[in-house]
Amino acid sequence: MNVRADDPKGNPDDNPKPPSRRRTLDGGFLFIAVLGVGAAIATWFLHGPAVFVDVFEQNLDLLVETMPKFLAAVLLACWLRLMLPREVIQRYLGSESGWRGLFIATGAGIVVPGGPMTAFPLSVAFLAGGADRGTVIAFVTSWLMLSLQRAIVWEMAFLDPEIVGIRYLVSLPVPIVMGWLARRATGVFDVLPEDKR
Repeated sequence: MNVRADDPKGNPDDNPKPPSRRRTLDGGFLFIAVLGVGAAIATWFLHGPAVFVDVFEQNLDLLVETMPKFLAAVLLACWLRLMLPREVIQRYLGSESGWRGLFIATGAGIVVPGGPMTAFPLSVAFLAGGADRGTVIAFVTSWLMLSLQRAIVWEMAFLDPEIVGIRYLVSLPVPIVMGWLARRATGVFDVLPEDKR
């Protein structure tokens, strides 16, 4: 409960303080940045400036190629949050959604096309919209193991359909089990303050 500083009686404020936003420069970003800078310095000294410049140009090309996809995925995730009310996401993907939420998340992971630039912004949008960790983990696991696009375009192009089918069948329960385990272990990982999640 927030109290206005200019109210001597200490009455509650009608406009509660909004939750603090996650910092852009958090520990994860700093860790990756330090690793990247360290790798760049090591490449320069171990392999010379020519190799460093070559690697830098290749990575710059990769950045230019993937940035439009990433921006489109982030915009999609933002619009998804606006189109789907928080109550709807909580009902179907929240902690009270039960097994239904895990099945929906698994199905979404199967049909969502694209690579990490699509899946992870959607995961963040689901979390911010009220989905719990179990359904998000089921979604990501399903996308990693059961992506229909990947199975058709890549696996069936190289492997016998019987092998693809067997792999698919034995992998089907995994996202649901992972999501259920994540829900059961929720208390184990509650080590961050609520506003840092």
